Amino acid sequence: MVYSKRTKPISLVIMESLERRTTLSRKHTNYLRGMQKGFQGELAFDRMAEELGQGCVILKDLFLQPNMSNAFQLDALIVIGETIYLYEIKNYSGEYTYGPEMLLKKPDFELSNPLIQLQNTKNRLKIFLKELGYVLEIKAYVAYVNPEFTLFHAPKLDTVLLPTQLNSHFSELTIEAAALLTPPKKFVQDLMKHNVAQPRFIEDIPEYNFSDLKKGVTCEECGSFELVNYRQNYQCCNCGFKNPLHSALLNTITEYQRLFPESKLTTGMMYNWCNKTASKKRIKRALNEIRGKQ
Repeated sequence: MVYSKRTKPISLVIMESLERRTTLSRKHTNYLRGMQKGFQGELAFDRMAEELGQGCVILKDLFLQPNMSNAFQLDALIVIGETIYLYEIKNYSGEYTYGPEMLLKKPDFELSNPLIQLQNTKNRLKIFLKELGYVLEIKAYVAYVNPEFTLFHAPKLDTVLLPTQLNSHFSELTIEAAALLTPPKKFVQDLMKHNVAQPRFIEDIPEYNFSDLKKGVTCEECGSFELVNYRQNYQCCNCGFKNPLHSALLNTITEYQRLFPESKLTTGMMYNWCNKTASKKRIKRALNEIRGKQ
């Protein structure tokens, strides 16, 4: 049973908006591509996990706020009976050489061994569970999901799942979950009470302002500005996607809210944000709908 959905991190959503509406530096483009690749890896993991039976609970993309310590993030949890399976998901590609502290990718690229982060996360989760009054077994893994990833000189570790080991790992979990008919709902409910919205990592996002960003309504499917507007609908010239224009306006206004969360929404401001390609009457109707949901 999937108990929580995975959504794009707000920092990734903002960076994708900025890529559409301004020119990013190479540094920030690389940062964006890394986030996109990481998110795609998490989705790939989710597809495998969702093949498990009904005797488990799958929790995705948690940001837990304990009462007595700082918040921490979890890529994925699978709960089967009295056991919690914790996953740090990596979508690395290419050839790496294992080191206990660093992974080396030729010729000279190094990154921290994910097992270090995994152990830290496991410790924090264990402390948090004790705070909630639970003593459960935690089995923690780094899951490398990209089939084009190779790790040389890696010792045989029970905490590392290479791409070729993922199918057998989930097959074992399927058998284990099949023996349990009732997922541990109370524990999951107690855990989710402490799940909070992830913060914007502002220090990694370039500075921007309204005047520097490209204005216009974008395609909900591919993000293109090249739209043909009909009376009630639009069609994207880039990907051919068709949808009601009202839906695109809602999407574009929501994008503005994410980029400028402290800014007041007005019809005039949104008219300019949409590059005057929609009437003020249409924009006002979209604004009223958004305000009605807040």
